[in-house]
Amino acid sequence: LRGLETWLLDLVERPELAHALLDRLRDMCVSNAQILAHAGVDILVLDDDVGMPTSMIIGRDLWAKYLKPRMVEIIAAGRAINPDLLVLYHSDGWILPIIDELIEIGVNALNPIQPDVVDPMEIKRQFGDRITLWGAVGTQGTFSDTTPEAVASETQMRLETLGPDRLVL
Repeated sequence: LRGLETWLLDLVERPELAHALLDRLRDMCVSNAQILAHAGVDILVLDDDVGMPTSMIIGRDLWAKYLKPRMVEIIAAGRAINPDLLVLYHSDGWILPIIDELIEIGVNALNPIQPDVVDPMEIKRQFGDRITLWGAVGTQGTFSDTTPEAVASETQMRLETLGPDRLVL
């Protein structure tokens, strides 16, 4: 709505504006979650793309201040209608600093877990008994620069190493 650079400045220099905009977006997402839950969807997909290749776009503290509380409200709105509603969170890039909190607020699965950014086995070791990893095939390397056979091979390897019965200690 404001452009990335302006938006990032808003978070620090114009917090009232940032909160007002996020509240409007939250209201829209709460309504969407309610409509989808009433319609009988199994999975609610939330996405923010808060990660970059080596860090988060905003720090964990800003994420916790601006985005986390609104995600709590969106998830709660859907689960008030369907308590069994699963929640998938999509963010590209490095989101390791917030995975514990995503689990805490009710996220059930993460996507894509980019192996060119973070080691999927490390994510599995730290969080694999509490969250499902959805993806973990190289979105920038494997999908864009290889053959269909290489994609199939990496996908099979991820199923064998990250699947639900593969808890890595």
